Amino acid sequence: MTFLVQESVRMGTPIIGVSFNYRLSGFGFLHGRAVNESGIANLGLYDQRKALFWVQENIAAFGGDPCRVTISGESSGGISVGHHFLSFGGRDDGLFSGGIAQSGGPLTPSALISLDQQDVFYERVLNKTKCTRASDTIGCLRAIPTETLKLAFQGVSFYPVIDGAMIEGLPSVALRQGRFVKRPLLTGSNTNEGTAFSIPAGIKVDNTTDFDAFAAAFDTGNELSEETMRELATMYIQDLSSKETQTELGTVSPSPGQSYGSLWGRATLYLGDSMFHAGRRYATEMWRAHGVSSYSYRFDTVPNGIDPKVLGATHFQEIGFVFRNFDGVGYTTNPLTSNSTRLLHKYHDLAVLMSRMWISFAVTKSPNSHKVANFNPIWPVYNAAAKNMVFRLDGTHVEDDTWRKKEIGLIIDAFEQYQI
Repeated sequence: MTFLVQESVRMGTPIIGVSFNYRLSGFGFLHGRAVNESGIANLGLYDQRKALFWVQENIAAFGGDPCRVTISGESSGGISVGHHFLSFGGRDDGLFSGGIAQSGGPLTPSALISLDQQDVFYERVLNKTKCTRASDTIGCLRAIPTETLKLAFQGVSFYPVIDGAMIEGLPSVALRQGRFVKRPLLTGSNTNEGTAFSIPAGIKVDNTTDFDAFAAAFDTGNELSEETMRELATMYIQDLSSKETQTELGTVSPSPGQSYGSLWGRATLYLGDSMFHAGRRYATEMWRAHGVSSYSYRFDTVPNGIDPKVLGATHFQEIGFVFRNFDGVGYTTNPLTSNSTRLLHKYHDLAVLMSRMWISFAVTKSPNSHKVANFNPIWPVYNAAAKNMVFRLDGTHVEDDTWRKKEIGLIIDAFEQYQI
């Protein structure tokens, strides 16, 4: 955050960076029927909202403007940003004037798991804490020491859930109906989002049966119909030509090795689309449909230390650039360095451009007041023309947001099956 604030000062448009803590894991996102009935679901989101109220009450004392607060997050943070736009039926309490959601947003399949799956995870916690037989399982958990709970929460997935208040219902329906805070949004995703999640799964993909197993490994209890799965398998495994696949994978190999299978690359395209790209595209379409400005991007750069053939421009890799982290603070391997002076300058130039565009959006709600000399492309509002800004080392440019239109369109049509 410090580097971003310093860059804003250099631009002559200083910002104040505010970060805050909130409850994570089961402390903030425990779920299940018992949790929902007790009214304690989504505590992590409530913590965030309380922090936003604090900012409204106190930021002026630090020289800030409470009317110009931009909320920002990446991955789970991006999902949180999306939920704050939708919270309480889209009620605008004046907590923010705009939002930045990177690789996450109001529409992310993993963010709203089925009630049955919630109970499965809840039972795992109860089993680990010996609270299964308690007449009041919530009360039993509250009596457990914190360190014991931390151990019990390990290996269990926790997500925001529909609670009828903070999250009233399906985000896709809320967006379609215009029940969200009507403020500008800057949002986007990375070309190879799916690879980072595919590797830990360790599933070899050589045929449609493997593809089904691959897709099932990432479902959250909201199963797609057999008909939809057949269509998706046909589109990603059969219909995409080898040329299209390689083009859309960028530097990633369609099959990095025998252990991945011959169709692994295609499967990662599906995963990235279902988890990130489809939701991003639909959200920007809904902002446009309801007359609110949004700016969409695709990050297409492989940082230093990332295997271009296996991971490519994958999840999280834009962070070093957005925060202008030239020295790689917090990284084991500096993502913005190179033995090549030419490549080093390109990394740094892209980081300056991206960080300044993010600052510009925070200050003006447009990314185009970045003051970067000799950069001429205008980042267009996402309107009927549907454009993305593509951040690439060999030339940042604007593209039509039409890639994999048929495939992503099918995923969007199936949002209610995904329960998002």
